[in-house]
Amino acid sequence: MQLQELIFQGVLAQSRPARVRIDEPLQVLELPAGVGASDVQDLLVLCLYPAQAAALEDRLFKASGGVKLACAFLARGSSLRVVRQAATESVRLQRKTTSGYEELARGAADVQRALQEKLNLPDLATFYALHLWRFDFDIETVINAATLGNDPRIPELARLYLTSLEVESIEDQIKELDLRVEDGQRALGEGAELEEKLTRAREKLAEVELAELSDEEIELLQSRDARMDDYDAQLGRLQSQLDTERRQIELSVPDEPTRTPLFWLGVGIALAAFVASLVFHQTHRIFALGSIPGLALGAFVLLRYYTSLSKASVHQVRLDSIRRRISQLREEQIRVLERVEHTLLHAGVEREEELQARIPMARKLRTVIQRMESQLEAVRTNPEYRRARKELDSLQAELVELKRRRSELPSFVMNSFQLENDLQSLGADPVEIRANADQGADGSAAPLPSNPLELLKWVAERNGQWIHGALSESTRAMWSKVCGHVLSERFSDVSLDDRGELRVEALTGEQLELWQRTRSAEVQVVVCALALSLFISTARGDERSGLESIWIADPALMMTPAHASRLESVFKSAARQGQIAILGAKS
Repeated sequence: MQLQELIFQGVLAQSRPARVRIDEPLQVLELPAGVGASDVQDLLVLCLYPAQAAALEDRLFKASGGVKLACAFLARGSSLRVVRQAATESVRLQRKTTSGYEELARGAADVQRALQEKLNLPDLATFYALHLWRFDFDIETVINAATLGNDPRIPELARLYLTSLEVESIEDQIKELDLRVEDGQRALGEGAELEEKLTRAREKLAEVELAELSDEEIELLQSRDARMDDYDAQLGRLQSQLDTERRQIELSVPDEPTRTPLFWLGVGIALAAFVASLVFHQTHRIFALGSIPGLALGAFVLLRYYTSLSKASVHQVRLDSIRRRISQLREEQIRVLERVEHTLLHAGVEREEELQARIPMARKLRTVIQRMESQLEAVRTNPEYRRARKELDSLQAELVELKRRRSELPSFVMNSFQLENDLQSLGADPVEIRANADQGADGSAAPLPSNPLELLKWVAERNGQWIHGALSESTRAMWSKVCGHVLSERFSDVSLDDRGELRVEALTGEQLELWQRTRSAEVQVVVCALALSLFISTARGDERSGLESIWIADPALMMTPAHASRLESVFKSAARQGQIAILGAKS
């Protein structure tokens, strides 16, 4: 299967049909203005892997209108093409005939399934790594799709399926253990009955048992009512005295002199006598003596006023003293109530009556428990009982652990048989899903690739190029030869270890680490050389019906021009095994 032509319109700012066509085994393809190599590669994914291209559709088709895509290719002597618009249901696989195009499949899922099952199209991860030399995709999502299937609903169904299997398995084990625990309890005989009674007695004791109370606390509880009555009596007496003093103050406080008529009478008499003595100073100066009784009358009013104020201040002092005593008594009463409340809380009861009832009950239960413990100790000396008890303890511990695991899982799950049928209808293999889950549970499942070399190792494993924990010798030799030609003789012997890490025979571990940190362009050469070697090895295999095309960006953008020039000579040789298109490079 070799790609021939890609036609697109209404996307990537192309209002008219744009064509990218390859006619030679090795060809540099000129791209339309504003279109990059990665854009063309994304369009290939949209055509060949429509069931896995939802993210690309959202990005490229969201603001586009009138989208039209067509990807033509040769496969087994027939001319085929995939045509589509923006909607996934518009995807169609067609074969060219003498009378036009015959439709072979319709819809994203059916078209992709037909390409992979009938034309041996590789999975999307292999396509990105070997045929596009791209490593910037969502590795986890793509690899899960390669393992489980292309339908986007499969991962969630697989998770529900595995959860349902786990829940059903745990519930079956719980039911079985419940029966075995019941048998074990019957095997204990008299000891089981004693243990049950002892357990109930201890539970009852835990309910009624009180915390230890001191004699002082008990005396406080017993004298609480008497002390409260005494406080109430003192407060009542003080309140009565307080009211009396308020009345005395009200009676003792006099009116102001200016409001007393007698005061103004004295002032008037004194003022009249004084005026008369001034007016008749020649004949009646004696009138001035009349001011003396007037002033005496005013002085008497003032004396009586200040005397009454003095008496009122004495009563005010008594009133303040009574108030302080009332506040003091109330504080003491609150402190006593707080101590009582704290004691009741410490004892775990709400009322004193309950406290008095629970103390003797707890003493009686302790006596009963001691007697039953003595009886149980005598039973435990029986070897048969000890053996049955040990087995029952083991079963109960296992049952507790299973119930804990069950509580961590969803309370409701669908039937696993129904989920298995749903997975099969979507093209997933439940057996493989269970096998992968078992590998992950025992730690044997390999982690997902985290860099290009680890991804290429995963691709080699999936395509039969990883044998006995290493790259196939032919692939490794070809990789070493390309690295030695493009880089230098130091890299004429390279390999991957079982973790997908690079090994160079001529470099020590420290030298290799330093080289990887400082020579990113040369590292890219090693990655591209491995991708090319895996592509050629796959093309040389028995199955030649897979994709035999490489559409890559200009290598000069990924490495130095000198390396890209040497790699070009490798392309000329590799083009005899498959088609190589270099996108956007200068001819």
